[in-house]
Amino acid sequence: MQFRDGDVVEGGRRETRLLGLLADCAGKMLGASDPTAMIDYLFEMVRDELLLDVYFHYRAEPDNLLVLEACGGLTPAQKAAGARLQFGQAVCGMVARDRTPRVVAQVQASDNPMTDFIRDVGLDSYACTPLLYGEVLLGTLGFGRRSGVPFTETELRFLRTICSYVAVAKNRLLVEAEMLAAMKARDALEKAQRALIGSISRQGGEENAGTAAMLAHEMVQPLSAASNYIATVEMALRGTGGPDVLRQLARARAQISRSSQIVARTRVLVEKGEVEAEFVAIDTLFGEAIELFEAAWHGARPSITIAGGSGQVLADRVQIGQVLANLLRNAAQALEGREGGAVHLSARAVEGGVEIAVTDNGPGFPEGALPAPGRSTSGGQGIGLAVTRRILAAHETALALESPAGGGSRLCFVLAARGGDPD
Repeated sequence: MQFRDGDVVEGGRRETRLLGLLADCAGKMLGASDPTAMIDYLFEMVRDELLLDVYFHYRAEPDNLLVLEACGGLTPAQKAAGARLQFGQAVCGMVARDRTPRVVAQVQASDNPMTDFIRDVGLDSYACTPLLYGEVLLGTLGFGRRSGVPFTETELRFLRTICSYVAVAKNRLLVEAEMLAAMKARDALEKAQRALIGSISRQGGEENAGTAAMLAHEMVQPLSAASNYIATVEMALRGTGGPDVLRQLARARAQISRSSQIVARTRVLVEKGEVEAEFVAIDTLFGEAIELFEAAWHGARPSITIAGGSGQVLADRVQIGQVLANLLRNAAQALEGREGGAVHLSARAVEGGVEIAVTDNGPGFPEGALPAPGRSTSGGQGIGLAVTRRILAAHETALALESPAGGGSRLCFVLAARGGDPD
């Protein structure tokens, strides 16, 4: 096949136009503040040059679901028909499931079930790309033609580059929105905490002062965790960012939510001596406690052993999570500056339930005994231990101290269980 000079010239001119469009699109994407308006504008910018008739922008949701967030060139009925897709359903669902671009041509002459929807829309050529930021799937973006002209490789490269800009822009907008929501929630929670503690303290009396101290103490770890996650995101945003930013913000929101639960449940514990018990799996309990501990304390990760037959325990997961986080933090404090320090969290079935223990190889407790109420081995006021004892008493159990032969300490307690048999 021979190419005329005019074809070469026109091809060069088109590439120049596409590069110009790419530069314009990049500027608009990176400065956009509304993802729907952003993609609508993008479609209008490129549709004439690329002979586009339709676009579909799907947002990825949990449970392998795609939700149509924006589209162009569709009737209301067509929008309704394509409002939701499961991963693996239709072209966009296949792209989301496999996380790879797909191009289909001659759709009107095809009987492939995968193309039923876009064929009904009247498309003959369709190119869909996953919107990925790192390993995070944000959604899909597809462009279609009703004419019988297939997409060229140059056009496909252009569209995929555009999609990469969209992914970066969407991630930035999501991060900014989540960051704002997390910071507002944190600030509101801190304000509510101060107001609650102030109200209790103004009532006077040793018991009320103790209640205020308990609330303040129990808020420290989750609020520290949330602040640490938010600080990580702020540092990332000052640089190039990263795919883990949204995950960090989700963790921050989780810790803020945990703080709200702690305020409510600690008040019930103090005022009524009650806990909101439920059956919870040991691995869930341990996972939440370690996440809280690690978010507020940077150090070696505790090792875990869950013996067979441990089953589920009857516990207030928020309060017992705080007990475990307190014990882990105290063990870590005891190991500061010591080489070869280790903390171990374990569970095993015993007579009467499941024994949960935190063991460390630190210096142990003076005289092999727990400090008296109001005293602390770390120089504090002993509030953490007082809180732990009170929570465990509400669970009809108590904290016991053992001194292993090799040194260190082992703090343990027993919770009622379901589905476990003693060793």
